[in-house]
Amino acid sequence: MRILLFNIIILILSGCIKSQKKKIDEYNKPVVSEIISKKYRYNIKLDDLYYLDKKILKNEFVGDILRTHNIDFKTIDQVAKLSRPIFDLREIAADANYTLIFDDTLKTKLKYFVYEINKVDFLVANLTAPPIVYLDKKQVTIKEKTGSGVINSSLWYAMEESNLSAKLVNIFADEIYPWTIDFFRVKPGDKFKVIYDAKYVDGEFIGVGKVHAALFNSNKINYYAIAFNEVQGFEDYFDEKGNNLRKFFLKAPVSFTRISSRFTNRRKHPVTGRWKGHFGTDFAAPIGTPIYSTADGEIIETSYNKYNGYYVKIKHNSTYTTQYLHMDKSSKTLWKRNKIKRGKKVQQGVDIIGYVGRSGQATGPHVCYRFWKNGKQVDPFKTQLPSSKPVKESNKNNFELIKNKWMKKLESIHYPNELINIDSLNKISTHH
Repeated sequence: MRILLFNIIILILSGCIKSQKKKIDEYNKPVVSEIISKKYRYNIKLDDLYYLDKKILKNEFVGDILRTHNIDFKTIDQVAKLSRPIFDLREIAADANYTLIFDDTLKTKLKYFVYEINKVDFLVANLTAPPIVYLDKKQVTIKEKTGSGVINSSLWYAMEESNLSAKLVNIFADEIYPWTIDFFRVKPGDKFKVIYDAKYVDGEFIGVGKVHAALFNSNKINYYAIAFNEVQGFEDYFDEKGNNLRKFFLKAPVSFTRISSRFTNRRKHPVTGRWKGHFGTDFAAPIGTPIYSTADGEIIETSYNKYNGYYVKIKHNSTYTTQYLHMDKSSKTLWKRNKIKRGKKVQQGVDIIGYVGRSGQATGPHVCYRFWKNGKQVDPFKTQLPSSKPVKESNKNNFELIKNKWMKKLESIHYPNELINIDSLNKISTHH
């Protein structure tokens, strides 16, 4: 009887141990998702495919990842070369997302390597011989949003207090009002309203898109800004009377971009590490983004050197000259096809003169925009420039329709202090 009882106890204990071991093994096992509900991932159809989501470790290289999954050196080298015009895989960032997609659950047949360059763009390497590398994008959802704020100390704090993206500060200061309002001299009590597009990926807010309209009230004066497509494919901001808020030159040589580095007499160079002047304004944008001349003019140089990369220089009149640096190598094809060379006349915001790249001494894709006035390099945002033309007579009816639409929406937006006053009035009326 004792022997029988002992054997039963042993069986129970061994069962518990096996069960516990199974739980530990399941916990330590990498999560390989067997797709049933989701048919696509990174726009790749997942029929009979399995994926593994991971993050880049510190000091980890793509080559190491691929070799771990039995990808030969020849294929790795091909992937590296094919990816370079899109994104240099030597510049992957620690903690960045990447995904491995397999043909089998045992992870012995790696078919795709996917690296997230940012929240939207991702690089895909199809490792089936011969390998194919391409850039793709996640679906971006656009939602129209409104906001307002009252300045107590700075525009940045006012945006933060109103739960608005700090990106709007840059758009106000760099794109909409750089020639109208000095944001270093705003006063407590100045206020603003804005209507803009918010961008979402997989339900997550990733940034600000187009600003449709804005109102900035400074010293009790209203400064309206209405986005309007006056020049083909290029929008500017106009006041309620149809006057252009910018000067003779476009605010930037590329659309929908951000300033990544400003004109300064002293900056640490991102490549050499040396402290020297940066006599240009850098506009970050994806590789291949079209670059436009910021004003009508005549091309005086298209060339390449190891510092500036591929570049174009344009003379606008006897006073002003501009230059556009670090263009992509594909710009050469454009130059040849459209005869972009010395003596060619170009139109502001219409003629493409090149594509954003990272040639020369550049750490990332951008265009360095240089500006000369009377032979001296200057900051175009801090220089007195001639005014731009107002809305054309032929476009006035269309402008009025758009203006009225956005001004009506701006009027419906309340300032934060107005909302407080309304609540207070409601409480008073309730008590009486």
